[in-house]
Amino acid sequence: MPKNQKSSASSGTRKKNARKAAVAVPPPEVLVVPKQKKQKGQKKEPRKKVYIPPSKPAPPQPDPLDTLGLIHRLPPELVIILRSLGKKDPVTKGRALEELQSKWIDESSRKGDESVECDALVTMLPVWFHRAPVFFTHPVRRIRLLAAALHLSYLRIPAVRDAATFFLRETATSEQIEALMGTWCMLAHDVDRQVSLQGQKSWSSIISSSGADGEVLVNFEMLASIMEFLQRTLLDPPGVYLNLNPAAPVAAPTPGIKKPSGRFIPAAPRDEPEPNKADEESDLDRNARLRFGALSAFRWLFDARLASKITSLDDLSGLLSNPLLWTSLCCGENAPWIPDPEIHGLGHGQPQVRQAAWALLSVLLQRYKGAIEPFIHILSVAILRSAWVETDSGVRNTLFQPVLLFLKEFPSAWTLEAAYDPDTHEDDESDSDSEENETKQMSTRKEKSFEAYREFLQFLELGCAGSPVDGYPTVLVVLSTIPSSVIAASSRTGMPLDDFFTSFWAAIDGRALSSLERKVPSASFLSSLLECLVFFLRRLLSGSQDHGALSGSVSDGLQPNSTRLQDVADELVRSQFARIWEELKTRRLRTDENDAGKLIARSLLSLHRMNFDIFKTAWDTVSSAILSQDDESLSLTPTALRTFVDTFEAKDLPAEVTRTLISKYVQETVGKCETVLASDATSDGISKNIGMVITLMKTFGSHLFQHSDFAVRMDNMFVHHALRILQAYPQAISAFMSCRNDEDLCLELWHVLLVAISQQIDTLSSLLDVVNTDTCPKYLRPEDDELDTVLEHLFLEVLKGDVPTPRRDLVKRLIQAQSFFLSENGQDILFQTLVSSLSSTVDDILYTANMPFTGLATVIEFTRIMLSKDHGLTDDSLISVLPNVFIVGYLLPVTFPALDTPTIDAARGVWDLCVSKADTGLQTVLSSLIKENLKDLLQDCSTCTRPEDILTVISHKPKGIDITPLTDVFPTLGKFNTMIDSLPSDPPDPSLAFIESIIPATSEFENPTISGLEFDSRGYSLYIRVTSALLAYLGENRSIARENMWALRHILILGQYANDLLTVPATPSGLFGSDVSRPELRRLLGKIHQLSTYLLSTGDDSLHSQVVSACTATRATTSSSALVTFVVDVVNHAKREDTVRDALVLRSVLKHLFASASKADSDQWLNLARMLEKTAPQTTLAILASIAEFAPEPLRMDRYRNEIASDFLGIPASRANTAGVVLLRRLAATAPDSESDVVFLPQQRAVNVVKTCQAWVSSDDDIDEEVESMMTLLFMDLAPILQNVAGNHWEFIFDVVENNLENCSFADSATLTMLGRSLRLILTVQDLVLTNKPLRANWDGRKESILALVKKLVSTKLDNADRSEPRSLCRELALAVIQELPDALVDEKTLPEMCHLLTDPSYEVQRMGYNLLHKAARKRTEHFVIESAVDTEDTVDAELPAELLAILQSSLALAEELHDSESDSVEIDSSELHKVSGYLLAWMIMFDLFIDASIKVRSKYFNQMRSLGIIGDFFIPNIFDVLGLFSGKKKAFKLDIWAVDDFFIDHFEPESVLGLRLLAAHIYHRALLTVPASIRTWISDCSDRQLLSRVVDYTASYFSPGIIRAELAQVRQADPSSELNTTENLTVKVSPSAGEVTASYTVDDQVLELSLRLPNDWPLHRLDIRDTKMVGVSEDRWRAWVLGVQQIVWQQNGRIVDGLTLFTKNVTLHFAGQVECAICYSIISVMDSSLPQKPCKTCKNRFHASCLYKWFKTSHSSSCPLCRSDIL
Repeated sequence: MPKNQKSSASSGTRKKNARKAAVAVPPPEVLVVPKQKKQKGQKKEPRKKVYIPPSKPAPPQPDPLDTLGLIHRLPPELVIILRSLGKKDPVTKGRALEELQSKWIDESSRKGDESVECDALVTMLPVWFHRAPVFFTHPVRRIRLLAAALHLSYLRIPAVRDAATFFLRETATSEQIEALMGTWCMLAHDVDRQVSLQGQKSWSSIISSSGADGEVLVNFEMLASIMEFLQRTLLDPPGVYLNLNPAAPVAAPTPGIKKPSGRFIPAAPRDEPEPNKADEESDLDRNARLRFGALSAFRWLFDARLASKITSLDDLSGLLSNPLLWTSLCCGENAPWIPDPEIHGLGHGQPQVRQAAWALLSVLLQRYKGAIEPFIHILSVAILRSAWVETDSGVRNTLFQPVLLFLKEFPSAWTLEAAYDPDTHEDDESDSDSEENETKQMSTRKEKSFEAYREFLQFLELGCAGSPVDGYPTVLVVLSTIPSSVIAASSRTGMPLDDFFTSFWAAIDGRALSSLERKVPSASFLSSLLECLVFFLRRLLSGSQDHGALSGSVSDGLQPNSTRLQDVADELVRSQFARIWEELKTRRLRTDENDAGKLIARSLLSLHRMNFDIFKTAWDTVSSAILSQDDESLSLTPTALRTFVDTFEAKDLPAEVTRTLISKYVQETVGKCETVLASDATSDGISKNIGMVITLMKTFGSHLFQHSDFAVRMDNMFVHHALRILQAYPQAISAFMSCRNDEDLCLELWHVLLVAISQQIDTLSSLLDVVNTDTCPKYLRPEDDELDTVLEHLFLEVLKGDVPTPRRDLVKRLIQAQSFFLSENGQDILFQTLVSSLSSTVDDILYTANMPFTGLATVIEFTRIMLSKDHGLTDDSLISVLPNVFIVGYLLPVTFPALDTPTIDAARGVWDLCVSKADTGLQTVLSSLIKENLKDLLQDCSTCTRPEDILTVISHKPKGIDITPLTDVFPTLGKFNTMIDSLPSDPPDPSLAFIESIIPATSEFENPTISGLEFDSRGYSLYIRVTSALLAYLGENRSIARENMWALRHILILGQYANDLLTVPATPSGLFGSDVSRPELRRLLGKIHQLSTYLLSTGDDSLHSQVVSACTATRATTSSSALVTFVVDVVNHAKREDTVRDALVLRSVLKHLFASASKADSDQWLNLARMLEKTAPQTTLAILASIAEFAPEPLRMDRYRNEIASDFLGIPASRANTAGVVLLRRLAATAPDSESDVVFLPQQRAVNVVKTCQAWVSSDDDIDEEVESMMTLLFMDLAPILQNVAGNHWEFIFDVVENNLENCSFADSATLTMLGRSLRLILTVQDLVLTNKPLRANWDGRKESILALVKKLVSTKLDNADRSEPRSLCRELALAVIQELPDALVDEKTLPEMCHLLTDPSYEVQRMGYNLLHKAARKRTEHFVIESAVDTEDTVDAELPAELLAILQSSLALAEELHDSESDSVEIDSSELHKVSGYLLAWMIMFDLFIDASIKVRSKYFNQMRSLGIIGDFFIPNIFDVLGLFSGKKKAFKLDIWAVDDFFIDHFEPESVLGLRLLAAHIYHRALLTVPASIRTWISDCSDRQLLSRVVDYTASYFSPGIIRAELAQVRQADPSSELNTTENLTVKVSPSAGEVTASYTVDDQVLELSLRLPNDWPLHRLDIRDTKMVGVSEDRWRAWVLGVQQIVWQQNGRIVDGLTLFTKNVTLHFAGQVECAICYSIISVMDSSLPQKPCKTCKNRFHASCLYKWFKTSHSSSCPLCRSDIL
């Protein structure tokens, strides 16, 4: 290789390769010839290339596991872990570290030094030290953290620590020590805080350890090794990382394959998995992390060197003098002191590296001041060129300290930086340039000589680069180190001071200090500016020639002299102080005014001490600015003047001139204000001038008023212009009064203001602002009633409402400060007005429905203000207002939950405050008043408050009041009895006798209803209202209920009235309003049942004997039991009044008591009943019926029945309506339960009873319907006894039944009892004939006529569809009777006749009616199918029943309520809910009509539905609403666990929302099967895309899979007699997985094939028909066949099997020679499946009758569509 020839590589590349070579193999030596000086004009020789080989990678270090044989000495489990440590995968490394920590190190620490684990850990020490450097510098933070923690706990084991110390001293090589200790030290100073903490613990412990000889482990040699490693890491982090992690050897490439033909095929490259780039650390970040660790470790290294008394830095001179090292201070990509652009700064883009470098520099400056002098040149340029351009705030906070230290110790740094030549630091191999280039470089260096100072100015322009608070305090220190020559030479304008201050003010001009908190930065700015100003003035006036350059004389070619310097100084002071005041005045400089005044005052003092002329110039500038009085801030000048006074000494010149200035300023300010007030100036002008005066007064306080002239002028100004001042600047009034300190004058001013405001009430708000200030005197009062009348009218206006909010707020503020404006009499009137308004407002809310609360909040707020202030209110005043406050605070929130919470809290706060302060007497009066008010509200039906609301208030136990509801609020027992005696005691409707047999005939009812009662908001009359409240209270307090058993009688009567209303709503008793809630009544009955069950439960065996004894003796009971007393009282009421109401109450009581009665107890009650037969027959019936139904059979009951039956024989027909009916009722009451073993009567006795009844009926006397009804009831109990007895008694019984059925109807409620009993008798007979053949023979003879009568009753539609439980029960019985109706009684008219059953309010009637209508629907369809099949003239019109269509053409108003709750059952009024179930069942009947219907009948049904639009207009809206599809996907009913293809009506629960939704889903499923074309029409017309998407998704998810399975199953399991099974050459294949059906027809070994594929959302979208094979058929004909299949499936609602059948017929007949229709080109008609039989006599073509009819209708002619000849 030739000598003296250079490499073609750049300088940066050569340096990079040289650094790498220094680590590995040194490069070959290259001789360099010394540079010779080139002659002028000599051309540059061409550069010759020299090859520099790249550095070789370090070889992999051998694993001690293998080299030391440790693999055979360590446990296998530990070897596996150690092997895993060497893997590349970070996850594997992490798991290995965790296992090593938990399974070995932790176990060893727990077991001790003698454990096997401890021995293994000592043995594995070389392996860990070999692996540790890799873990300590690993790019994954988790690995470093795990390794640091493991290393710490590992070395805490004593044996391991001793072994580690020995290894580092005696065994380890220098390379091992350097790598281990260097990375360990860097780990202790890692960039991650947690990692560094763990590493610092282990590092501190090892460096402080010493051996047995006392020698420390970290000695000078080890420090040198660590230093060497840190140097390499700092300058070449990639090389160090590569050395610690050597690259794996690259395998030889796989050879290619040579083909026999000689062609060579290279091997395919192997695809290697790419690592996750997002989780990897970039090279730049890794280098920065390593450099940060090295720089931080260097700080420790310098401290360690000092500890070892090594104060010299000679061994580090190469590093510290390396310019590349100090690029870590610079944020730029290229450091200014390194001209090579290819060398990038170490700190670029890495603020953490720069922060660490500045911290290292701080250590050097603090501890090696003398040792760093040799490096001062490079440090000067590095520090000064890096500090002022730093962009990161965190780094700036770190660099200020080292920069100030450096400049303080080495002030010549600015000169050194300017003289720094980077070319002198280039290596000898750098290129030589020509003289022209050298001249150019010299000029460039000259231009850049003072770049550091210019960057410092730019630093100021940017507001200390964004750190003004930390930066500005350092400016003066930095400035003091800059030579004046540098400042002067750096000026480009020739005025260095102007340049400096222009840069300083640029931060304000450029809004560099514009932040949320600007006062502190602005104060720092102003302080630094003034300090710099004083500093420069000192330099200018020092007389030094060097500093004289600051005046700009050198640049002007003039010698500086004292006059010029003074002029420059004056101009500088004048300009800067003027600028400062201008910026403060315009608020661009947002310094606190007090701080600004202090800073200016201190500066003026400094100038005064320095030079009087300079001070005079500054003072004149400031005073001129102050007297100009054009400040935007009113307080700037007064504050500054006050600060001057406080700062200057009283006897000094500055204080004297300040006092003179203040006097002038005050005189001018007051004069301007007087002039403005005397003129017609606007409020803005007055406000500004008066504000200046007020600011003066606030600033200087009462001192100003010590001057009499000022005091007089101010007094006259405020008294004479009080109103104008108030209107313009209200705060001036309070400020004047607080500073004036003259009570008489202030009262005079206040009187003037009140008189003025009485004429201009709008200014009251301004005066209130004055009163609300803290400085306003509290002694201000009106002299008279200046404002009483005006404010009273204003108060009334606000209380009436409809006033703006500002006016209401004004009155609120007035009340708070009323003593300032109103006289004592005016205050009393104001309070009485407030009390009256509160009372009327509360009454309006309580007694007026939907009354708004707008005025209440205002009144309560005013009351709160009035009572919270101590206005000296008397007890009478409090009594007048506090009861209404209590109502608002406690009762109204319960009654009206929408009441505002602030209003409630305000009222309760007032109540608590007043009650807590009231004495015992006042509390007693308030308590009695509130109890009386609550009692009146409880018994007042006109109020909106419910009784439960009052009880809720009482339960909350308000403060200061104790209420016992039964004694304080509820009526007394006597009042309750008086109310109940005035109410009707008989049932409101005669049909109730069918429900309760002890209720007598209608003729005996006297006053079943009452009118004229008042109802509350829930529809309750007074008795119902208070009794329901009593129920609510006792239900929550059952112990009190046991002590007051008298209340149970009234509660049971309440239940009786409520039950009557629910049973027969159409016949109210008059105790409830028409709008009463049925669900509320049901809840009421539930509570009554719970309470009565609790109260009537007893364990006393003697209760019955005590009660009967007391009732028999007709005396008051002496028992101490409250229950005994109550039962006796109930029996006595029943005996005394003998009304149905009392009898029913007694029956309810006995129902509970007989549950624990014995036979002896029953006998006692039977004796009592027999005693009361004549005096209280109704009570007797109640006792007898209760014994028979609830108590054990008494021993004498059988004899008693026989006695009654024997008495029948003596009753003639003339007494049948009187004594006979009594015996009938009494005997029926004693009848036992049909399921019991008790024999009602002997057979002969029963026959005699029937004969007696027959004799009554056959006589000439008129027998009442009540007698016939009771006979029917009795026959029902006698029928089982008479079933085997021969005779004509059965004919008589059947005659009675037929007579009853003929005379009864569902519309007449008076006959419902007889009708129901007759139907029950029929059902009893139907059950008996199943096992009794003779009776069956008698029944068969009368069966048809009786069932016909029942059917006639059921078929009759009621005009009045009011809900009635007896009527519904009768209908249920009638339907049960005709459930197995003979076919002879069912015809095509049965369905329309009985459709009204679906609208019945009873769910059971609807369910049973559906079963009957289902049979009638099939009968009707069967009739139409037969008639249409034999009809040749098409006269049969298969129409849907109009009655059924009327039901279906209705909208469900309750559908929205069905999905308002997430639960399966929603509480909806059952009186309305039945409409939903009836509607859904009607659709079931509709789709039942399509079952087994022919295509023709089905087509007519469908056409009628389509013409009516019943699917799109009614079915889909109602069904989808029930399913929740209109409410979004979240509220749609989920069908995941339900099957929708089957539904069992017998298990249908219409009361449950779940049952209704499941039925709706099943109906939608049937609609998709029956009328899919109508559903598809709605889908195509739907314009709501979101709804359409929901419907399609819902159908595809829950319905389509089942429908597709059903379609395919129907094809696969077709009728054996159908064409699909009987056609010989036809093969049908079904693919369930693909949803496809293929029909193949074979002709002469050729296959004609058609495939039908069902979409996933079938039947919403078209099926796919593919003609896979078309053989022997023309294309037109084939298309006609396919079109026919599409029409019958898509448009005619046909099934897939219908389409395949049509296709099969067409194919079969085609190959059999049948001619197709010339219109539709099909052989089989898609309308009626007929053949073309209508010929044209001219052209001989044949047509389908349906096609020809359609042609005639559309063409309006009867001609042949082909030859146009007339066919008819």
